[in-house]
Amino acid sequence: MARTRTAEKPTPMHDKTRMRHRCDFCWSWGRSWILRPVLAAWAGFALLLPVATAAAAEGPVLTVVMDGSGSMWGKLGAERLAKFQVVRQGLAEALPKLPAATRVGLLAFGHRRTGCQDVEVLRAPEVGEHGRVAELLNEFNPKGRGPVTAAIQGALETMPKDGQGTILLVHDDLDNCQQNPCALMESIKAQYPRLIIHVLSIGLGHADARQMQCLTVPTNGQHYLVTTGAQIVNAIAEVTEIAARMPRPASPIARGPASAPQMPTPDGPGVHLVATLGATLPAPDLPVRWRVERLGSGEAPALQQFEGGAVTLPLPRGRYAATAEMDRLSTRQEFDVTDVPSTRMQVALQGGTLNIAALAGRANKPLDGTRFIIRSLAATGESKPAQAGATPSSWIARGPRSEVALPAGSYEIVVMLGSIRVAQEATVVAGERRAVEVRLPVGELELAAIPHEGSNRLEQVTYVIQEDDPNSPQGRREVARSAAARPVFTLPAGTYHVIATHGAVEVRDRVAIGAGEVVRRDLLLNSAEINLVSGLVSRLGSTPDEVQWRVVSIDRRDAKPVRIYGENARVTLAAGKYRIEGRFGPLNAEASRDISIAAGARENVSLTPPAARVQLRLAAEPGEAVTDIFWKVRLQNGPIVWSSTESEPVGLLQQGSYVIEVQTRQARHERVAEIRAGADRVLIVGEN
Repeated sequence: MARTRTAEKPTPMHDKTRMRHRCDFCWSWGRSWILRPVLAAWAGFALLLPVATAAAAEGPVLTVVMDGSGSMWGKLGAERLAKFQVVRQGLAEALPKLPAATRVGLLAFGHRRTGCQDVEVLRAPEVGEHGRVAELLNEFNPKGRGPVTAAIQGALETMPKDGQGTILLVHDDLDNCQQNPCALMESIKAQYPRLIIHVLSIGLGHADARQMQCLTVPTNGQHYLVTTGAQIVNAIAEVTEIAARMPRPASPIARGPASAPQMPTPDGPGVHLVATLGATLPAPDLPVRWRVERLGSGEAPALQQFEGGAVTLPLPRGRYAATAEMDRLSTRQEFDVTDVPSTRMQVALQGGTLNIAALAGRANKPLDGTRFIIRSLAATGESKPAQAGATPSSWIARGPRSEVALPAGSYEIVVMLGSIRVAQEATVVAGERRAVEVRLPVGELELAAIPHEGSNRLEQVTYVIQEDDPNSPQGRREVARSAAARPVFTLPAGTYHVIATHGAVEVRDRVAIGAGEVVRRDLLLNSAEINLVSGLVSRLGSTPDEVQWRVVSIDRRDAKPVRIYGENARVTLAAGKYRIEGRFGPLNAEASRDISIAAGARENVSLTPPAARVQLRLAAEPGEAVTDIFWKVRLQNGPIVWSSTESEPVGLLQQGSYVIEVQTRQARHERVAEIRAGADRVLIVGEN
């Protein structure tokens, strides 16, 4: 039952296989506790301690193992980039989305020299700067052989033996150093019981790919057999999503069996509580809540609470009652503690679980942001919700996946994502953990904006998604908006209008998205940058109160003018022809210039108006007081351009002929003046 799959064609058998191995793992885990009751008892005593170990505070580990053999320089089909370059791109896009607590490491093999000993840890697993991990591959130069087995052994040294760990092996061939990675699995299961290994096989034949399943199947990992660059990127994105959903370390009161081998043997009596679904299926990894009550008098506290599928605690001799609860299941059972160390008691929860996953269409990709509502169906077996007055079981959960424990019966599962609502029926069987996949008719749209051909992606871009709606203004309705550097929109299948805005540049596109489809669209802006500079400082020795710029497209008459302010201003424009207009100060000083700018250009445009700095002054006799003064300046045979009540106003005037008037309580004066560009002047009015 093969678990190898391509990124585009998952088979229904994969999930059955995954569930089978998951349950096998749970059963073997439960048996190991039966064989170690004494050690487990002391682990239960540690539940009462307030101090957690350092390992419990650390996040999960993800180590990427990168193939550096010479064949990684090859290309897949018509791909433009080499295989390792596509992998680097996928890591750069996916790793920054991991939770901050995740410790990310990078190991490479075959990249420095030929031979079978070239394995190097480029980054030990650590938190922070996940996006910079891919940068370690900027100078990557595949050249050697493929010691896959030695690389996995090196990656194991970066894994916590008692914590959650993930290895992503990226390779394009089998181990060619006469080593068999499958031989490692026995020691891996013994020393790293919580390790998951995912394998990304690039361009491998199906026969060779099947050999790599010995790494993925026992560890509940995924095996991706890819043949295109898009499949590589999608597979890496899915692995990081799986790693992001890995459970965090338990709190001190919920310490599970992973801590037992580190604890000394207890001295006195106790009890080892094991929860099962139905009569036989152990559930060590489920969040069972325990309440242990002392019946009658004694030294033990009246009530103690714990969490975990199997817990161990020391108790004085006496009679107790243990209540196990999980979601909608609850069981109470009484027991006696004698002098026998760590008495084992099995508590059966009479129900099963539904492991619900919301997936995008036919793609095997979980959807974030979903909400689940589980309702019990009528006891008659009819496919309809229970009638009013009944007491149906219900449950609400959020996230791409959720496992819910319920009594045996039929249920309706309602999955909601935004305006999308999908209902599906499922049956809970006592003693079974069943997987339910609800597929939503949605796809993903990943957008990026590129300023010009050959450039990197822009970050300061606003993306707007619209859909046709005859009842909305202009026939379109906005459904999503984002200013993220690389936004990903989850949308119902359909056709959408995409608008990307950067500065004064606006690009529109129309995109069709199918159910389960991931559409990546790079929007080419063909933009350029212009730095607008006022030339007044050097020419006139004075800056105006404010500078206003107006940029008008000459090519497109329907384009709106762009207005910006400041002595030095920067504007991003689409390639084309423009008229740059500048207005300097509050008067009539202005200048304009026509330019043509190509995509990717960065130009400085300096404008200096043909104007002069002018100061107005009223001639007066010494000691004569001037009050209520009013100035008015107009173009000769033209409109008024300046008025002021200051005693000696200063301003920038465009060159030309002006009539200057001044009015006081005592008199009115007028004169004609010729203003020349660049010639600062003091104009005195009222002289004899």
